Parts: sequence; C-alpha cells; structure tokens
Amino acid sequence: MATSCAKISSNESHDWDSIKEIFATLYVTEDRPLREVRAILDEKYGFKATERMYKRRINQWHFDKNNKEEEMQFLAQKSAVRAALGKRSAFRVRNREITQAALDHYFKRKKISRIGSKMGSSADVSTPPHIVCYTPPDTPTPETSESSSPDFAASDTPSTGSAELIENSPHSNALQVARYRPPDNRYWLPGTPCHLQAPGQFKPMEALLSATQTFFYSTLTTNGGVDAYHVVNQTISWNMRKFFILANSVASHMSEGSWNEAQTAYGQALEHVGPILKDRNPILFVCLLQICCKFLSYGQLPALRPLLQLVRGMAAHVHSVSHSMYILCGALLESMDMLADILAMGLYQAIDILKLRLGMEHPQAGAVARGLHTILTISENHARALKVIQPVADYESKLSASPMAVESMYRIIGSLIAMGSFHQAGVLLEETQAIVDILEDQEQKTQLILGALSTRGELLRLQRDSRAVAVLYEALEFAKTHTWLHNGSWTLNARKALKLAKNSRFSDATLEPFIYWF
Repeated sequence: MATSCAKISSNESHDWDSIKEIFATLYVTEDRPLREVRAILDEKYGFKATERMYKRRINQWHFDKNNKEEEMQFLAQKSAVRAALGKRSAFRVRNREITQAALDHYFKRKKISRIGSKMGSSADVSTPPHIVCYTPPDTPTPETSESSSPDFAASDTPSTGSAELIENSPHSNALQVARYRPPDNRYWLPGTPCHLQAPGQFKPMEALLSATQTFFYSTLTTNGGVDAYHVVNQTISWNMRKFFILANSVASHMSEGSWNEAQTAYGQALEHVGPILKDRNPILFVCLLQICCKFLSYGQLPALRPLLQLVRGMAAHVHSVSHSMYILCGALLESMDMLADILAMGLYQAIDILKLRLGMEHPQAGAVARGLHTILTISENHARALKVIQPVADYESKLSASPMAVESMYRIIGSLIAMGSFHQAGVLLEETQAIVDILEDQEQKTQLILGALSTRGELLRLQRDSRAVAVLYEALEFAKTHTWLHNGSWTLNARKALKLAKNSRFSDATLEPFIYWF
C-alpha cells in the first residue's frame, strides 16, 4: 500500500504541473465549476483525477474561489490607506479581479464591519503573494465602469478547452478591457503593478534570454537539417502559417468589436497549438513573437494574455514545465508592461544566434529579421527597422524573383514612407512591382499584390494625392475577394486605410503613416 501511494504522489508531481496553468484559467479565471473543469481536462487532455485529488491541489495552489473575510478585511485596510493618499484601488486575488465596487458590495451583502478600514497604516503588513493591488485606469469606459460590477464577476478571458472561447457579447469583460487603451501609457495593461521594483524587472528578461538560447540550440541540432522550405514558401496548408493567420485575425477582429469572428478565429487557432509545439522548427519563436506584436499594435494585450497562457500550458503538456516555450511564455506574461522592449530584446538575441549558427543568408535568419522589423515599426523606430531589414533584402534580391525578397522590399518601402522619404519609396515601389508581375506562384503573388496596392495607396495618401482613394478601394476589394489568405484581417485594415484616405482629403493636420499589411 505504501508503495502504491508513493507511486501516485510521484506521478502527480509531474502531471499536475503540466495542467496547472490550464486549470487556473478554467477554474479560477473563467469561474467554471470543478465538475466541468474535470470533464474538460479529461476529454481534451486525457488528464484523469478524482474530485478529492483536485480539491487537494486547489488548496496547495491557493486556487480557492471563496472570498475569505480576513482577505477582504485586508483589502479594505489597503484600500483605506491608499485612499488617504489620494489613490484609487483595485485588486486581483488568486487571479480574480476585485474592484472597489465589488469590495463595497461584499461588506454590504455580508452586513459586517470593515475592521481593516478603521486600522492604522498597513506599511508594516506584507501583501500575500496571491494578492495584487493596482491603480485602475483613470478613465474607464462606460462598459467597464465600477458601478457596472455589482459583485466579483470572474473575467471572461478566453481560454483553452472551452466551446465558448470568447464571449460573443460586447458585455464580456475581457473584450471591453481589450478595447480600452489609455492615451498616456502605450503599453498599459490592467492589473499590472504600477512600478516594477529592482531586481524583479530583470527576472523576465533573464528568463527570456535563457529560454531563447535554449530554444534555438535545441531546434538547430536536428538530424534532418534546419527547415528552409517552409520559411521561404509558407504555404497556406502549413500549420504554423494557419496559426499565425488565425491568431493575428483575432487581434484584428477584436479591435473592431467583431466578437463572433474573433471567437471563431480563436477556437480555430487553438487547434494548431499542439501541432506547432511538436514541430521542431526555429520559426516558431518569431511566429509567436510576431503574434504578440500584432496584439500589442491593436491594444489587445488583455486578450493576448490567455493565448500565451494556453501555449504555455500546452508546452508543459506536450513537453514539460522546463521546456523553453513554457519558460518563454512565462517571461512574456510577466512583461506585458514593457512588451515591446522585451520582444525586441529576444529577437535581437535570436538574430545573433542564427547569424552564428546558420549565417544571415539562411531563410530562418531572414524570418527573425522580419519579426524584428515588425516590432521596431510598431515602436515607431523606423530608422532602426530599416537598418535591420536592409541587409536581408540585399541578399534576397540576388535570388531570382524571390517572393521573400519582394516582401523585404515592401518592408523597406514602408519604413521609407514612415520616415518621409517619399521619392525613394516611389522609385523602389516601381522596381518591386515589376518583380511581382513576373511571379509564377499564384498564392504568393496574391499576397504580394495586396502589399503592392496598400503600400502604393499609403504613399499616395501621405503625399495628399487624390488617387489614393481609388488605389485603396481596389486594395479593399482585393482583400475581400481573398479572405482565405488572411481570415478577414486584411479586409479590416484595408477598410481603415480607405477611411483614412477619404478623411485626409479634408484635413490639414499632419498625416500619420498606416503601414499594416506585414
């Protein structure tokens, strides 16, 4: 009997770690009943455990969903002290959001006194690790105002294993928060501490650099050679390409409030997570980081968080909690308030590794350079973005009618447009169009035609040329006809570009570049 118990304990140690993130999302964040969570983990992941075993783990992980009076008193005390300093307060307890309105409602409903609010300073009272206190946004949207939250409603954040991955109603907390982007803080995310204390802010950086090195060293030592074919061709049937397109379209649809489309795309994207994690392809790194760039550019960080949690949980399930993808996702999750910087740092390191191991002429190195160009463009560091992509384009231009060379050229043109070098951009645009015209691969040619139309239209718009509207209208119609290539995201962006062009005709204000297609 003792041997049997020891065996169960040993097995649980590994298995429970592999599903911890997924369980937390389903049970705590989505507030699902334990019975339903057990069924999902059994059906979707083949994880079997008794209710008693789950309850024991819930206690060990501090995932208890009941509101304990001593914790609520602590929150009341903390809130009172911060209020005296002129600070507003909100809390996250075991990953559950608790607003000030919810805290007030708790004491009103329970009809108990706020002992904490009558106590003195809490400076000498340490905050438990499962409690996070932060200052909520100064100007909440009407949908997310505190008065609309009568109780501790669990976040509607999308997650794995659910038939309803994103609420298709605009009342979804996750979607409401995702649409809110304070003007004074570009990388703000609800729930993150206002100030990072040294040396804590360096831990995610260290973890990311270590995971990046481990990831590439493991994927570059494969007997079959490092993949170049998929990176160059990127056929629509490739799992990595499907995941990339679907995940990016989630960010696009959510930015427009298209809840049903976002829900569908999210569910489809999740189907590809397992296969891409099993594929030992170095491009997975840049694929994941470019998806992060897309969510960042659309102000959809709250929606990115559950996606990273899912990839992290699946990495543990498919591999282990020591796998580089598990550690990488964890570092990104801890760095949402400085995501642009940490993405650039990881991509710079990836380029250094690939340059040493494969050389900059290998397609994998070019893919990482394109990813770095994307994040630098989003960060509006156009000069540095141009410097990164130029050597890649120079090499690829030596290849005969290479689609990747054309994409790199459009990236260069986009950077030049953003920097105001319109004449040089126009010359390169004509040269690149000649290459597109002779491409034989229709799938790749179709994608590049949209790049040509959107880039030409944007150049004309910034030059206040009346022809911009006609060109961008053509780009919109072209995108609508070829949704199979982008799952609707290009259509949304083309519509935005056309609207900007129409408005630009009647405005004397400085025009801001809108480079979207890559």
